[in-house]
Amino acid sequence: MKMNRWVAGLVILPLVFGACSPASSAKPSGDSAGGSSQASCNYPGDLTNGKHLVVYVEGLANPSAGFFRTLNNGAQQAGKDLCVDVKYVYPQGGSFDLASYTQQIEQTIAAKPDGILILGIGDLDAVAKEARDKGIVLAFNPAPSVKDKALRDPNDLYVSRSGADEYAAGAMAAHRFISDSRKSLVCVQQDPQDGTQSERCQGVADTASAAGVKYDHVIGDPDPGKTANILEPYLRAHADVDAMVNTGGSANQGLVDARKAVGRDIETAGFDVLPDIVASIQKGDLTFTMDQQGYWRGYIAVLEIVHNIRYGLVQSNYFLTGPIIVDKTNADSVATLAAAGVR
Repeated sequence: MKMNRWVAGLVILPLVFGACSPASSAKPSGDSAGGSSQASCNYPGDLTNGKHLVVYVEGLANPSAGFFRTLNNGAQQAGKDLCVDVKYVYPQGGSFDLASYTQQIEQTIAAKPDGILILGIGDLDAVAKEARDKGIVLAFNPAPSVKDKALRDPNDLYVSRSGADEYAAGAMAAHRFISDSRKSLVCVQQDPQDGTQSERCQGVADTASAAGVKYDHVIGDPDPGKTANILEPYLRAHADVDAMVNTGGSANQGLVDARKAVGRDIETAGFDVLPDIVASIQKGDLTFTMDQQGYWRGYIAVLEIVHNIRYGLVQSNYFLTGPIIVDKTNADSVATLAAAGVR
């Protein structure tokens, strides 16, 4: 994710749900302006003795659309299921850098929540330690690759790390191309500053090397038009390229447009599941996309924060939400879910 200058103040979305009642048939009650009443929430063994819990999600963009809509939908549903207030915070201007994101987290710490989900865009250990020292339970997105860390470090500042194995996602995309008899693969990195996208390309590169097929790395752009303008001359100069994967969601169409411009048999793939991406697969323009199942990234993070607070539970490994391939075989069923913001 590109770390730009934060240009505006924070927006807090207190998407609050009425309390649920897992142990009784009492009707939920709530206050849409302030916070849900948890009087009817009864969890046997709850170490907090029924304390009203508040969890913040430190967002990076408006959750009204795109990946962050899906992530936030998962977090909000977990709040509803667990009788917890979940507040999504994000920079109103939509742009930020590491320093301003850290400041956003510090403002949340000052609000004294019970838990915080932090999204990884750089070294956030200092502010995470500050939160832990004040008794706030933390979750983190994404999870590390299994090849790097199979089990949770007992000294980890975060009780939960959830997300797709990004290296494995790149490797899975490459394996799919190779199984389709593709001999020259390209990873198009739409944001060169994004470490997550670099991991994806490394997975493609290593898998291609192990299989003895050609590989190249091309820097694209989040704008699909700019990516198409980069790739069209590249493809004309590299007539052997027969497969391309884009590391983000926004520039996927750029790969499709470049392929059409040169008129060659080139498989194209991308990342993320959004309605327009699934529609492109259904039309046959995009071969497949890598789904990190962002709904779980929000849901599981809130779940593990709450279960740690209430029951002292800590998962011994990290929760991998992906990768999963969406292609023509399952695009129709996924389309409805993508439109609803759960895939």
